[in-house]
Amino acid sequence: MANKENTGEFSMDHYVNQRLSEDVEPNNPFEVPQENGGRKVSRKLKGKVNVRSKKFLIILAVIAVLILALILFIWIRKRQNDGARYARLLAKNIGTSISSARKEAGLDLKTESDYTTLNQFYISYQAIAESRKDCKIQGVHLPEWAIFCTTDANELTSVTYYNYELLEDSIFGTERKSYLDPQLIPERASVSEVEKKLDLEPYRIQYLPDQSQLREYRYCYDDQETGDIVAYAITAKWEADGSLSIKDSRRNYIGTLLSSPEA
Repeated sequence: MANKENTGEFSMDHYVNQRLSEDVEPNNPFEVPQENGGRKVSRKLKGKVNVRSKKFLIILAVIAVLILALILFIWIRKRQNDGARYARLLAKNIGTSISSARKEAGLDLKTESDYTTLNQFYISYQAIAESRKDCKIQGVHLPEWAIFCTTDANELTSVTYYNYELLEDSIFGTERKSYLDPQLIPERASVSEVEKKLDLEPYRIQYLPDQSQLREYRYCYDDQETGDIVAYAITAKWEADGSLSIKDSRRNYIGTLLSSPEA
């Protein structure tokens, strides 16, 4: 009988014994060995990791760009339309020259409005700033906001801000469900507390030379008894010491429109 080692036949016992003597766990004897197989797998894994990392970095970069674009958009919009902020900056310089106040606020002032209606109704001012965007109230074009400045011997004496855009949806003011009683406001409530309680934005803000300020709020509601729209204006004034006086008055806009001039 021929010796198996010399016949070229495969011996499983011989293979297992040889692998164990090399302190290596036997694997599939029919597996074809590949040169540098481990390196190829490692390179593939590294390649996949690199691709994923690049995709992740690209996504992060896109998100960062979108966030920056949003911040820039908000900043530009505020710079163009935030009339209340400009009025506050101007008011900080009441008592100084109008040129100095304009420079500190970073705002261009003009001697008259670009809108004929404002020039007809507001005549006691020496400088004006207004929004670059306009709105339409009862068919009349107006700026979204305007700031009127009065001066004395070229010194800024008062600053008044109007938010015309607030009346674009309704000339009567912001719609509310019922009457808002200003007497429910605490005596020394701050501006933020008053506006939170009323849930209204100011239509007018006036800064005066004695460091007091006046704010006007306009609103309307449906009267349950008559079914008519009732309009009110609330005026709140803060003195320099923080004390508050607040009152309201009913506005009869329809009566003004329906009345005829005297002969």
